[in-house]
Amino acid sequence: MKFAQRQRAALADLLEELGPFAPTKCEGWQTQDLAAHLYIRERRPDALPGIGSERFADRTQRIQMAELHRNGFLPIVQAIRTPGWIMRPLDNLVNSSEFFIHHEDVLRANGRSQTLTAKEQQHLWPVAKVLARKAQHAYQGQLTLTRTDTGARQKIGKGNRPIHLSGLPSELLLYLSGREADVEVTGEEDAVARWKDAIGSL
Repeated sequence: MKFAQRQRAALADLLEELGPFAPTKCEGWQTQDLAAHLYIRERRPDALPGIGSERFADRTQRIQMAELHRNGFLPIVQAIRTPGWIMRPLDNLVNSSEFFIHHEDVLRANGRSQTLTAKEQQHLWPVAKVLARKAQHAYQGQLTLTRTDTGARQKIGKGNRPIHLSGLPSELLLYLSGREADVEVTGEEDAVARWKDAIGSL
């Protein structure tokens, strides 16, 4: 079973166990809202623009709530165990980070955790670097990532005000997606302040 499939199955199991009203780390969302988000993301192409754009967010929210009320929580959880037709051809490529992040959103909001293998950490490392490039573009300074498990280092961008992030690939990925994570951020005080402003606007 590939990484995305394992995270998908584990998240679905967790959602079934916790029920529709458990907290998540997604602001304003309970588990039923997160499940509905994952459902429409793979089955309602008309809802996709609002996932990445505030301009269409209200429409996406309406679709999300309508699907939740139409189908019910448990049928939606059962449905997301299998990739929807929109994402099926790219499941492992696109959904590795999506389902890992949202699995962590539920785990951490409910006092739980998971431990990834070295192979799984390696799988997430390229994804973390992609998000780091996006963050560096907003920051416009030099960014360095260091893996605390292997010591591997990646420098991104040039310029002054260097910022250094160190952590496991999984934690770096969570941090760069806007979550609280076990990541050490170092740099001069002004640089760190500018960095936080830049990633906060992503």
